[in-house]
Amino acid sequence: MTRRIVTSKRRSAGVMLAAVTAGATLTGCGQLINPYTTELQYDAADGVSARVGDLQAADLLIVNDGEGSEGKLSGLVYNAGSSDSQLTITVNGADTQVTIPANSSVRLDGKADGNDDKKVSPVTISSLGDAKVGDQISATLKTSPGGSTQVAIPVLLDQYPYGDAKVEHPEAETSGNESHGSGH
Repeated sequence: MTRRIVTSKRRSAGVMLAAVTAGATLTGCGQLINPYTTELQYDAADGVSARVGDLQAADLLIVNDGEGSEGKLSGLVYNAGSSDSQLTITVNGADTQVTIPANSSVRLDGKADGNDDKKVSPVTISSLGDAKVGDQISATLKTSPGGSTQVAIPVLLDQYPYGDAKVEHPEAETSGNESHGSGH
């Protein structure tokens, strides 16, 4: 009888150890193998990010009215350098240049960024080629001596929150015979 009790205690300990191991594995306590999702680099916005030289661009996108061949570039560029930096944006062979002030960030739509009073003129991309709303267009961002980088910038419709277009809703026609109130 003593032997049976010892075997049962060993079996219980083995089952308990297996249960604890399975529980730790299933609850994610084995995160040593997989990276945490919050450590992955991604763009948490509609636009794309890029780094070239001392410049860090974020949320780059092009706003288009859906009909024209040009678009407005939207996004924010931060210059971590101690001197102004010239950013050249090339789309379909056409260059657009913007001076980014030292140790500052600017919005490319010409508005103040809220943290700094420095502004640049709104940046217009003169030729979108065949790109339509919903497409991505290849662009090169270049600084000297920082080099250059290629990005695929999305083209979005000119509407809130990036565009200026106002959505108009037609007024409903009324016949004057509507009943108000009692529901009869």
